[in-house]
Amino acid sequence: MADASNRQLSDSESGAYSRIVHYIGILGGVQWLVALVNVIRTKIVARLIGTAGFGINESFNRTLNLLKSATDLGIPFSAVRTISAHFDDVDDKSLSESIVITRSWTLMTAVCGTLLCALLAPLFSLWAFKGDHGYTLSFLLLSPVVAFSTIAGGETAVLKGIRRVKDIALIQLLSVALLVLISVPAFYFLRLRGLVLSLVLVSMATMAVTCIFSFRVYPYKVAVFDRAILRGGYDMVRVGIYFTLVSFFGAGALVVVTNYLMGNGGENLVGAYSAGYALVSYLGMFVFSAMDYDYFPRIASVIDNNTDVNIQMNRQIEVTLLLIAPMVTVFVVFLEPIVRVLLTEKFCVAIPMTQLAALGLLFKAISQPMAFIPLAKGDSKTYLAQELLYDVSLVVSVILCFQNGDLRMVGLALTVAEMSALATGCIIVRMRYHMTFCKSTVRLALVLPWPALLAYV
Repeated sequence: MADASNRQLSDSESGAYSRIVHYIGILGGVQWLVALVNVIRTKIVARLIGTAGFGINESFNRTLNLLKSATDLGIPFSAVRTISAHFDDVDDKSLSESIVITRSWTLMTAVCGTLLCALLAPLFSLWAFKGDHGYTLSFLLLSPVVAFSTIAGGETAVLKGIRRVKDIALIQLLSVALLVLISVPAFYFLRLRGLVLSLVLVSMATMAVTCIFSFRVYPYKVAVFDRAILRGGYDMVRVGIYFTLVSFFGAGALVVVTNYLMGNGGENLVGAYSAGYALVSYLGMFVFSAMDYDYFPRIASVIDNNTDVNIQMNRQIEVTLLLIAPMVTVFVVFLEPIVRVLLTEKFCVAIPMTQLAALGLLFKAISQPMAFIPLAKGDSKTYLAQELLYDVSLVVSVILCFQNGDLRMVGLALTVAEMSALATGCIIVRMRYHMTFCKSTVRLALVLPWPALLAYV
């Protein structure tokens, strides 16, 4: 793309870069600790329930996430845009009202999601486990997870909107600690039978911790029978509906991939794929988690000024690339000892797939900051089209690559999907919003990926 501007690095710009690095440092540092604890937990759990248990757990999680995405109306995300827009208002009334609207709609969608999960439990069992009725009771018992996750998402949206980044980081630390304290004993004493209990208790504990921090700032108040409050949420829901569709199809794409691999390779293959996918996700958490909590509220507050948004986008891409490129290089080189130490030898089969999938993070570092712009602008149709293209490319790539190879080729499919997302993002921000990359961003994008690519070769 053409150069956006020939700007010098002023003191204010230096401060802006420092801010990005600061929040990535806070949230990224927490994510590293969370990832470390999760990996240690994964190693323990892997010995307790094996790859088959991982496969079953993956099917539970994917299905529940799909249902949550279909019923929460996108409020946990669209509410951030609404609350953030009122955060700088002198009058606190509009901010308080937007929080009440968020909580009221969240409560209603949480109840609806739980009831739907309970009613459709037999169908979920048939769908997720290839015609097996045996998991109907499990999905029935898991129905409260949908409500707990939805409410936690709504309260997290409140904290994001009012820029309580440190509170969010602390919530994540406490949540992962509770995850270990709950899941490890459950799997130790109950083995596979502890899967359902663990998922319910962990989601409930996460919701409780999130609510404690959120209620401390803005005491809980809802008005589900107030017509004015409900009407006030229509715009948020309208934007959220598109995000719901995006989340639904995104979660659906992952479910299709998981079910496809389950049908063509069984639980052990899905377990290996899930472990590799999780390792790549942990690696990306360091830089990408900060975008949800800092970058999105930041561009939402200046979204009417394309020049400011363009500058913010370039800054975010540059910092993200500088951080993620060396991490991917080290990850690719040392993945085998990492898997042997943190997991078990049974998961070594996932190493080639995981190395290839990790390369996709280099493309995601560029595409992700662009992907937030349509949503921040409220350009819901463009956002939906952009994400649907990614979902289709993901499913098609996985099926084609696996049919012409093995689990290793699934890693290539994941990277191809990220490349398609980058191409789509470039077209959208250039053609629709008239935004461009500055020279420093282009130079970094052309140079930084090479060490990781050479390390893989």
